[in-house]
This record gives sequence, structure tokens and C-alpha cells, in this order.
Amino acid sequence: MYGKAIISLAFVTLLLITFSLLIGTVDIRSYFFPSPDGAHNFPCKPTGTQSSPSAPLKVYMYDLPRRFNIGMMERKKGGGDDTPVTTAEELPRWPVNAGVRRQHSVEYWLMASLLGSGGEGEERDAVRVLDPENAEAFFVPFFSSLSFNTHGRNMTDPETEKDRQLQVDLISFLRKSKYWQRSGGRDHVIPMTHPNAFRFLRQLVNASILIVADFGRYPKSLSTLSKDVVSPYVHNVDSFKDDDLLDPFESRKTLLFFRGNTVRKDKGKVRAKLEKILAGYDDIRYERSSPTAEAIQAETLHPLAGFSMLLLATVFRSS
Repeated sequence: MYGKAIISLAFVTLLLITFSLLIGTVDIRSYFFPSPDGAHNFPCKPTGTQSSPSAPLKVYMYDLPRRFNIGMMERKKGGGDDTPVTTAEELPRWPVNAGVRRQHSVEYWLMASLLGSGGEGEERDAVRVLDPENAEAFFVPFFSSLSFNTHGRNMTDPETEKDRQLQVDLISFLRKSKYWQRSGGRDHVIPMTHPNAFRFLRQLVNASILIVADFGRYPKSLSTLSKDVVSPYVHNVDSFKDDDLLDPFESRKTLLFFRGNTVRKDKGKVRAKLEKILAGYDDIRYERSSPTAEAIQAETLHPLAGFSMLLLATVFRSS
């Protein structure tokens, strides 16, 4: 009698285990075949050390010498100071006469946002931490887009060597960091919004989280939606500040506004599709234009301030 009961119990247990494996509620592989990279397969830290979804993302920013970032903005001053920028007071204002370069200035605004974080009572999506051991992500403040625009933009100038050397020096710097070594760069964030930014050694940072404007000139082995953040261009016009603060949505008569080049990479398939979908709506303006001085002066847009930090925090929270 007892023998039949034991056999029946064993049979039911075996049946339950088999059923669980088939429907996927038990992953036996995780017990016998752990990932060789452990928690570093993902950009964020293990759940036990990660802040709650409502808390801001904790970011450590490397103290890079000025030549990697704002030094390129101070060239006309002729100063030889190469000390890192560590406070918001040391950060120069973005030049008003930057022209089209402004659209790739996300790298500057991300650095400014982190330097200015930590104010009391201020809600933020990401905050800077001074101890890398407490960080969930690591920001690399290399102005790769400004470097391309500053050092040999025609890609044949002798100045191009300076852009390449900055990339070489940065890779050397990162490889010496134990935090880069720990994750292979997977939890490091590198801005690369200009399609030619970091063009010499970008394949050496393909595991990192890249801030890009689109995927037009990046192979899938380098940049994908599964790990990277697509940041909007910084608009080349001033912010619209005439909203009715009590009801800003009702005071605006335009739901969506776009004025720019509708034919770009890959013949502008996405932009052309949007143009067809949005045609005929009174509260939508979708116009073809080019980045000339006259076109910029004629536009009035409201830039998406802080949008990149929100996207970055979202990427980490969902990983």
C-alpha cells in the first residue's frame, strides 16, 4: 500500500516538473549554465543594488581633461588649462553663434545637466554621484561631435589627426578604468550624435550605450535600439516662451510642427511616410526646409530640454 502511494507521489512530482519546464515557469538552465558575464550582460546593476523605479538614475561622470570637452569651446582664449570641469560654475555658456553645430550639442547639455544636479527639491531623471561605487551608469563627457566639427570637418585636413588622437587617448583612459573593465563598457554612456563622430575607433565602444540622432551611418554591430538612446536634435532656434502658464495646451494652436530636410539617409523613408500620414490636418505643420540662416530665423520651436536624460533613465529602468 505504502509502496503504491510513494510511486504515485513520485509520478505526480515528475509530471509537475515536466509540465513546468514545458510552459517555461522553471528555467533549469540558469542553475546549471550561468552566464559567463554574470550581471554585466546588462547595463544596469543587479536588482539588489539598483534604486527604485521612482528614484533618479545615479550616474558617475568621469573627470576628463578639458581637451575632451569644453577645451574645444575655449580655443580662441588660447588658455592651456586642461584641468577637468567638476562644477557647473566652471562650464562656459554654449555660444550663441554656434550655428548648425548646436543641433549636435546634446553632449554639452548632458554634461551641464549632470553638473547642475543635486539641487534641493528638484525632481530629476538622473543625478550625478561622486562615488563610482554608488553609480548605476557611467557618463563619458567626450564631445565627439564637436571634436569632428572642430578638428578637420572635411575629413582630409591635417586637423583630423587631432580628432583621431583624442579618440585614441580616450580609449586608453577608459581601458585603465576598473569600472570599464568590470562591465566591458556596457554600463557606460557615450554621446555620438553626429553621424561622423568617433569615426576612427567607434567599433571599440560598440558595447556601450551610445547617444545617437539616428542609425543612418551605423552598422547593426555598433548601434541598435536594444541598447542605445536616440536623442532629438537640439533645435537651432530659441524656445517658445509665450505659453499661458495656467493652460499652456489650450494656448497653442499647433499640435505638431516640423520644418527641415525631408529627404536624408536612405531617401528619408520614415520622414516621407510621416509626411503622407500627417497631411491634411489643420493643427499640424510639416514643411520642407534647409538649415540656412534665413530658415532658422523664420522658425519658432520649443526644444525638448532634458529629453535625453529621461530616455537614458528609461533605458536603464527597463533593462
